[in-house]
Amino acid sequence: MGLNNDPFVVVQEFELDPYGFIHPEVIRLPDDGTSLVVLTVDVCVKQPQKTQILLDSMIQIAVDDFGFNTLSTFEVTYDLLRNGDVIATINDEIDYAEPDDLLKNTNLPRFPIVDNNPSFGTNTYELACTNVIGGASIAIFVGSRSLKASVFTL
Repeated sequence: MGLNNDPFVVVQEFELDPYGFIHPEVIRLPDDGTSLVVLTVDVCVKQPQKTQILLDSMIQIAVDDFGFNTLSTFEVTYDLLRNGDVIATINDEIDYAEPDDLLKNTNLPRFPIVDNNPSFGTNTYELACTNVIGGASIAIFVGSRSLKASVFTL
């Protein structure tokens, strides 16, 4: 823990333009509905019964249909995992009345939760994203993102 029982904080973050497709840290989500881990932090817990972990994440996604004018709906699922098990999920779906050739959308979902049940030892927290609808004509890119774990001793 931190000095004088102050919270201990672990962060992984990237600050990127999701439309900067050629940047090596911008991630294109798979088109086949496969989840992809985009952030990971490890937290060591010595006293699970006396520890709470505040997890706060943010992710910026960009959606593009490459000018095919086919995009009327997209859906992304965000899963927060502890040691490989899903502990929280957000579904982000946007529907459009009709496709538009200038259509681009950038979402910034924020995902705060408190983990009251960390395991003893090292806990690996991951943020995974899934392009639910998929298809080669719809691309979802992950740009800026952060995952912060603040560890509090009770």
